[in-house]
Amino acid sequence: MKTKMRLLYSKIMKGLKINQIQTEDIKIIYVYRYLSWALTSLVYLIGPPHSIIYFKLGVVISLFICSKIVIELIIKLNSNKESLRVLLFIETLGIAVLLIPTGGMESPFMWYSLNPILVGVRYLPLYFSWLNLIFYLTVGSAVSYFFFNSNNNTIMEMLWHHSSQFLVFALITIAMQLLANFARRLYEQTMTLQEQKKTVEEINKKLQIYNDQKQEAMEYIMSLYQIIEAFNNHSASGELFNTLAVYTAKLTKTRTSFFLLYGPGVESSLFTSNRGLNPQEKVGILNQLKNFYMEKGNHKPERGCSLLDRDYLIAPIQSNGRDYGVVGIQMDDTDDDEEKLRHCTRFIEFISGLSAVILDRFNLENLEDQLLIMEEQNRIANEIHDSVTQRLFSINYSIYALMERREKLSEEKLSEVLREIRESSCLALQELRNSIYRLSSAKKGDRALYAALKSYLDSISKLNGVRIELSFTGDENLLSLQIKKAINRIIREAAGNAVRHGKCKNLQVELEIGYELVRLKIIDDGVGFDTEKLSPRNSGLGLYNMRRLVNSFKGNFKINSKVGSGTEIEIAISNTSTVNDGGLAV
Repeated sequence: MKTKMRLLYSKIMKGLKINQIQTEDIKIIYVYRYLSWALTSLVYLIGPPHSIIYFKLGVVISLFICSKIVIELIIKLNSNKESLRVLLFIETLGIAVLLIPTGGMESPFMWYSLNPILVGVRYLPLYFSWLNLIFYLTVGSAVSYFFFNSNNNTIMEMLWHHSSQFLVFALITIAMQLLANFARRLYEQTMTLQEQKKTVEEINKKLQIYNDQKQEAMEYIMSLYQIIEAFNNHSASGELFNTLAVYTAKLTKTRTSFFLLYGPGVESSLFTSNRGLNPQEKVGILNQLKNFYMEKGNHKPERGCSLLDRDYLIAPIQSNGRDYGVVGIQMDDTDDDEEKLRHCTRFIEFISGLSAVILDRFNLENLEDQLLIMEEQNRIANEIHDSVTQRLFSINYSIYALMERREKLSEEKLSEVLREIRESSCLALQELRNSIYRLSSAKKGDRALYAALKSYLDSISKLNGVRIELSFTGDENLLSLQIKKAINRIIREAAGNAVRHGKCKNLQVELEIGYELVRLKIIDDGVGFDTEKLSPRNSGLGLYNMRRLVNSFKGNFKINSKVGSGTEIEIAISNTSTVNDGGLAV
């Protein structure tokens, strides 16, 4: 039954073309007009006055046609106030005339007059509805007085007789005006809300753009931080420039980036990102760049330089008149965006400047190392010269003199001289040993790595209220300087992560140094995390740096963690190369 009613309703709405009406107020006027026509016509057909049915049907059909015409005109003229006034006045007059054949003030169509009042309330000033109502009631009263006054009532008696109808009309008009005013305010508020919604949507779009820019800036900062970390953690330029190539491609969102380093007495080296070049292409690019930059001496920035039929944006790496090489990024065929080209140009110039600073620092550090070695050599030479050399010279002179005079000396005197020579040689040996012990931390028994780790972990423990245990076994002098630096950075990074992010209360660090293998285990009771959701993008800088440091020594890095169960990091690094270097025994 409900389905049939819905279908019937849909057909009626479709037949009256109500669904095609755009605005809600016109739709309400439309629906009310046809409902009022249907109800008043129904009452008119089955009730008085008792006229011929065909006449009544003619009146009903004529009213429907007029209603159809009027509603179409209202839709077209609702923005033209003057035309709408004339239209509503004519309709009101027509409804008043309709009262003559249908019963005067007793006619059911008396209530149909609310239609022009409803339209006037919506589109015209308030006074028009009242003037329209007064005009209609006046004409209707006149029709009843002249055509339906069978009792010969006076005009006042007739007005008093229909006063209740007048009151209902007045109250309905007031209600319509109040509702229309409320609807108007509601509409204005709706429009205001829609405008505010549009404004909010625009602001949200801008915020989304700003957020995307912020995320991109954060990625830039993180990548630059990783570049700086790589700079701090690598003493050799090879792996550092491999890392720089990867981040240059990442920050410029290009497929391939490369660094070509060359110089006097230096073998040319090509470092590329891992996204786009195979070994044959690397050799081809290296040969082309050698010819273009190294042999021709062309060191100016080039835009659209073609290498292996691909376009590259290339900038030289120069510092104080010294040429270190070039840096380049591959430009896609679709990279016609001027903003992106400017961005890539600015960034590659920044990277070339940064690379020049890095290479300057490498050269300066190498020079400083050489100067320090020379200074230490001079200090050792002076120390040995001032002490051991003098005694050895004295011993040598005494032995020479003894050989010249041995036949003239008595056996007692000879024994005395030999005893003095032996004492001098013992003193020389003791001074030499003292010098060696002063120079060798291993001979003095110093534990610099242990002391540094103990001091750092004690500081974290006191500042954060965390219980930290350090287990350090083995001889740290078996480790190379690079491995010592790496272990120190790994423990610092892991401890910092456990305290800051893991919110741990207990931390255990176990370092075991063997002749062939170095084992490190770091355990905390923090909040932990899901390792299955770990990826290079969201693993964080700390884990990335630790893993990269371990990989640089071809070691093993393993991490176990669960949400709510803490984290355990296990690291193993080969120590055979350090042990096989040998040492000095005294």
